[in-house]
Amino acid sequence: MKGRLRPLLLDTLLFLLSVAAALAVAECSLPLVKNRSLDEAVYQARRPVIQAQYGAFHPVLGFTLQNNLRGVRQFYPGQLDYTVDTNSQGFRGPEWDLSPRRKNVLILGDSFAFGWGVAWGETMGQVLERELRKSDPAWQVINLAMPGWSIREVVAALELYRDVLKPVAVIYVFCPNDIDGMTPPLPDGTYDLSYHPPPGAGKIFADLVRRNQPEYRSLKKWLYRSYLKAFHARFIRPLLSRRIRTSMRVDAPPAGFDFPPPLETADTPDGPETRFLRYGLQRLRTAAGGAELILTTTSDKSIVYKADRPENLRWVLKDFSLKTPGARFVDFEEFVRRSPDGRKFYLDFDDHWSSAGHAAAAGMILPALRSESR
Repeated sequence: MKGRLRPLLLDTLLFLLSVAAALAVAECSLPLVKNRSLDEAVYQARRPVIQAQYGAFHPVLGFTLQNNLRGVRQFYPGQLDYTVDTNSQGFRGPEWDLSPRRKNVLILGDSFAFGWGVAWGETMGQVLERELRKSDPAWQVINLAMPGWSIREVVAALELYRDVLKPVAVIYVFCPNDIDGMTPPLPDGTYDLSYHPPPGAGKIFADLVRRNQPEYRSLKKWLYRSYLKAFHARFIRPLLSRRIRTSMRVDAPPAGFDFPPPLETADTPDGPETRFLRYGLQRLRTAAGGAELILTTTSDKSIVYKADRPENLRWVLKDFSLKTPGARFVDFEEFVRRSPDGRKFYLDFDDHWSSAGHAAAAGMILPALRSESR
């Protein structure tokens, strides 16, 4: 028996070593293929995620960034290169001027509104501030956005800071994943949007930050960032799943355009997502008080590369603004779909707005703010 077992063990070991060697060769060779889909998948796994590397636990908002960061560089070769400063509250930008003469505009949202991928001066808020101050130096545009936030944190941030900042206008940059993690309605039809930290939440978050530092090493992290995993996600899994193939499909745009055209109008079917979103929007409208609530959409590339549909949640924002006093809707997605060069409003591998996208969004929102100032 021993005589038979030893060759079997050796054969098994040789087989495993051969598989490991083949995988190592594949991992080293795949970057040389220069396949865009593959490189994009690796980028999504390896790009720096600022809230994971420089986040700070917050008992009400879940997390912000660490206070008083200076010149934190977010870099990925050929794709990202920008720096981030934070104030004493952990938000991007300088300290807030709380003098009563200020006319404050608040920017709310996730990484799009935060200005992921662009310099501070290129963000929508700073473009707006420069234009508004040409007529009145009292304007101040404050960035209260945070990568990774949902509408729950957006509502909480406005409710937490509204009495301190006393805004004259509130801009909410809606992203479709803002409704992720929605909860079932309460018996009265409302929703609990509050953050309920689990025991040891601060320690759990600190451990997440530790594991996202560049010097942290683990097999799990290596596999997550590997070309082999990206190849499996972009080429193997779609072969095995019709659902994944459908989700990756893009619809052909008209000649001379980058994206399919927008619908003229639509009624979003009623469902759990739309009811949850409407409740969140109403909470924002209430929290804004006497300030104008301006709603716009991010409409990342995963959406605009597909044909426009009634299920698109931007129709909920539009309908809400039409039926709610003190609310307006600016349809950034319609603008992008109608633009022959719509692709320029986004970063390359990244779904986020480019500096051109921020400038375009600011240009669309500016008239609403100017009318509000009269």
